[in-house]
Amino acid sequence: MKGGYSYFSISGIKPNYLYFVNYQNSILSKHFSMIRPPLAKLASVKLSLLLLLLVIVFNVAIMPNLTGDKKAVPIDIHFAYSPEKAYELINSYSDATRKSYMIGSMTLDVIYPVVYVLFLSFSLVVLFRKYEKLAWLPYFLFVSDLLENTGIITLLYNYPKELYHLAIVTSVFSTVKWILSILIVLILCTGLVMKIAVRLKESKLP
Repeated sequence: MKGGYSYFSISGIKPNYLYFVNYQNSILSKHFSMIRPPLAKLASVKLSLLLLLLVIVFNVAIMPNLTGDKKAVPIDIHFAYSPEKAYELINSYSDATRKSYMIGSMTLDVIYPVVYVLFLSFSLVVLFRKYEKLAWLPYFLFVSDLLENTGIITLLYNYPKELYHLAIVTSVFSTVKWILSILIVLILCTGLVMKIAVRLKESKLP
């Protein structure tokens, strides 16, 4: 009886159990390997350069007019800020500037993140084909940027009422946005340097 139980557990149940676990793991790994960053298959050098051009146009010609007043300092260019600092800036805006800032945050500052997120994501795919999951990072940046915009719009809309707790949360999203931006740029620069180094090495080969 003891021998039969031992044979049954080792030769029957245990191998079947291990087969089931291995099968599950293979299904999960296959499933997660299929979760590619959105539009990753469209990534190319030409498209990345085109998007880079659009990013430059936005930064030079469009986003400086976000508030409708070139002298007004937008809240979202700050890495972090206290509620007092946020409302110091809001108090410095005229009624027209606050209105323009709200409209710009709901239009231009929604289109612009789409453009730069696609540029960053496609560039990461082009530079890191084997590690294209890195291209998910700009989408987290996109979410933090939109949440920051939502907070700023709410602060502006409710002025002169001061929402200190919301200002703190909005500042957190601003900080996350800038940290992710710096991280992604550093990764892109590293990838670009590595790509150039490989090309130079290949060009020297006989």
